[in-house]
Amino acid sequence: MTDQNKRRSERVIPFVSDEEVVVLQQSGRSPLLAKMMDLSEVGTLVYLLEDAVPSGSAALSIYHQGKVFEVPARVIRTNGRLVAFEFTEVSPEVLRDIEAKLIRMEIEWTRLSRRT
Repeated sequence: MTDQNKRRSERVIPFVSDEEVVVLQQSGRSPLLAKMMDLSEVGTLVYLLEDAVPSGSAALSIYHQGKVFEVPARVIRTNGRLVAFEFTEVSPEVLRDIEAKLIRMEIEWTRLSRRT
């Protein structure tokens, strides 16, 4: 295999839990599954599980402790299957859900980092 083909090979990013799954919905398109790579109060970075080129506005369905909440967002950058979203018009309730998810992620990270 040439070096160029190695760089173009499919990447494999395993799912660790349902907490990382995001469903991307855009008007007139089939829903896409993605893995959440990063999250903040203002946006998220996801890895799409199939080739697609999202653009413009979207709704992101995010799972957190048995509840799915929907966040309006817009695509701000893409790089292959990596897509960066900025949250738009976030309600106070959804902002609380995002903050709760961030706290839980920090607790899990602290717990896992103590194991090593």
